[in-house]
Amino acid sequence: MKKFDLVLLKNENPYKQYNLEKNMRGIVLKNYFDTLIVLFFNPKNQGDYITATISVSDVTVCNEKIPEKMINELSSNLDIIKSKSKEKFEPLRIKAYDMVELLVEDIKYTKYGIHKGDRGCVMEDNAVQNYVEVDFSGIDENGEFYGDCISVKIDDLKVIQ
Repeated sequence: MKKFDLVLLKNENPYKQYNLEKNMRGIVLKNYFDTLIVLFFNPKNQGDYITATISVSDVTVCNEKIPEKMINELSSNLDIIKSKSKEKFEPLRIKAYDMVELLVEDIKYTKYGIHKGDRGCVMEDNAVQNYVEVDFSGIDENGEFYGDCISVKIDDLKVIQ
């Protein structure tokens, strides 16, 4: 295996401390004799990533190759990527169909008519950069539709059901 190969984790057992799961994909950043430093992407939270030391025997090389343009971009930003890398994936504390309450009053929500204390339903199990889609819509006592379905930062929500 060489630098910037795409790999697939086939044995997650030794890496429970990172919260890695079988079949997670990663990119080799450094190759030592029998270990690799691999950049893994969180399939449940796009934009979230970690670097982990993995045994060569616990991954397989994927047939797909990273385009040269992306390799150049990775190479030029490797120090930044490593400095922002987390030590482990944190499981999402919110899942699909959880009923949630908005904890903050913020212009990024109020411009959609959503305010602190409003309640909604999380629409899926995945996040994008720690934001989930929440449906705050409903029908009021006059039969009128209100609300919107928007992305909300996970830390701005409290699960109520």
